[in-house]
Amino acid sequence: MKLQVEGVSELVLEVQSMERAVSFWSKKLGFPIVDQWGYNNGQFDTSGTGSIWATWLYIGGNTRLGLWLPRNFSEEQQKIKHTSVSQWRNGLYDEGGIHVHFALYIKPELFEDTISILKSMDIDFLAFSKENPEPSNLYFKDTEGNIVELYTKNMKKVYGDCHNT
Repeated sequence: MKLQVEGVSELVLEVQSMERAVSFWSKKLGFPIVDQWGYNNGQFDTSGTGSIWATWLYIGGNTRLGLWLPRNFSEEQQKIKHTSVSQWRNGLYDEGGIHVHFALYIKPELFEDTISILKSMDIDFLAFSKENPEPSNLYFKDTEGNIVELYTKNMKKVYGDCHNT
């Protein structure tokens, strides 16, 4: 038996500057802001008051992108964070790990237009364009140094039958 998932629901990136990251992802790339949170006394704050600690953007399909400022865990919280998840009783310590890169799917027929758009935005990128049926991909960095890939490989078409095995 295996989990029956339908893709990525959310992806969260740690950012050093919320203003800079939101400007890039929302204003420059055009992904709409769908929610913003604060963080007070070790808890998420969705009241809309105070400074913004997390921003959520809708990036398509079933997926939203989170931009989160770093949390400064106390020494005690660090100890709890490194225990098994089932032991987390007084909060959520869901931050950490190593991020290599992530890829967003784009339709193959939009690949060349995407290159033009990135050029018009003066975003430095590296593109690997291949003839069909091979996928094409390109890479760029966001303002926080995260590697972003735009990829024409439709995973549902390639691996869709895996749910039946």
